[in-house]
Amino acid sequence: MIRIGITGTDTGVGKTVVAQALAAGFRRRELCVVAMKPIETGVSFDSPERDGALLARAAGASRPLSLVAPITLAQPLAPLVAARESGMTIDIAALDASVRQASEGADALIVEGAGGLLVPVADGVSFDGLFARWSLDLVIVASNRLGVVNHTRLTIAAARTAGLRIRCVVLNNLTPQPLDTSVAGNAGLIAELENVAVIELPWLASPRDLTHAATQADECGLISLLLSP
Repeated sequence: MIRIGITGTDTGVGKTVVAQALAAGFRRRELCVVAMKPIETGVSFDSPERDGALLARAAGASRPLSLVAPITLAQPLAPLVAARESGMTIDIAALDASVRQASEGADALIVEGAGGLLVPVADGVSFDGLFARWSLDLVIVASNRLGVVNHTRLTIAAARTAGLRIRCVVLNNLTPQPLDTSVAGNAGLIAELENVAVIELPWLASPRDLTHAATQADECGLISLLLSP
């Protein structure tokens, strides 16, 4: 079974865009896909446009939203802080059960975190720990712009400290034109310095066009890379 955790070097770098493209690309290969966003902040559960709902649709809605995206918190804060402000504690054992139940019978599991790898979820638990306990290989998403080398290397260091297997870095192009002159060399430099696969995802004018997203993920080599042993 393919088990992928999606993290970002920061918030707003396109984790959901990449996760949707992966889900759609795997489905095109006739895999049974489950895509999860276990914790989401700054949204309501019933919002049809929240990340969890978008991921569920990209995966074919084979599981109920209450299972694949069970926890929403109103405040747009780190999960630990948002939960405290709501007067609740995130139940890690319940999340374990959701991941276990959702992945039953699936060919591919995609789990998107909230923010970056070290964002706190509960006391003493961040997404690096959750991804490790759920046996997820890591895909790191970063915005292809000046500063991405440092941000990506810090995330890679954190992932290796947590014992996570890094499958690739995805440099996401968030605009149709390069943001700055670093864009041309960022992928090669990260690959050289960290000995990891780096994939450049072209700008997606309509990220919710799942057919186009799947095609782009296929053509840039992301799908084949993650399907390889």
